[in-house]
Amino acid sequence: MKHQHHVTATSFADPADIAAFKKCKAQGKSDQECFKIGDNGIGCFGDDTTTDEPCCALPPEHMESRWGSVKGAKHKKVLVTINEIEIECVVKDRLPRGVQKIDLNPGACAKFGLTPPVKIKAAWRWVDKP
Repeated sequence: MKHQHHVTATSFADPADIAAFKKCKAQGKSDQECFKIGDNGIGCFGDDTTTDEPCCALPPEHMESRWGSVKGAKHKKVLVTINEIEIECVVKDRLPRGVQKIDLNPGACAKFGLTPPVKIKAAWRWVDKP
């Protein structure tokens, strides 16, 4: 079996996350400050992460070790497992360095039958070959 990463899955880019980010920005705060409390719904490659298409965000070190760079991981696929359900997600965003988690967008959460905010045990592995 291919190497699986056992992590915590959390949600991002859901309506409450977007609202929190917008409220923060309306207070004149920086993107960096606002990303600590919400999300703008735009992945690091410029993709809309609020859609029904299952997508995810991963820590940059996993992208770099597999694909040589964060950019190299753009739109690669991962297989995510939660409660014995597996779905394929497209990498459309990155997390901060050093976190042991995966972020799932509303489309991915819906496929798992989860309602954000989410915090649940998960496993993931790369589908695409380097």
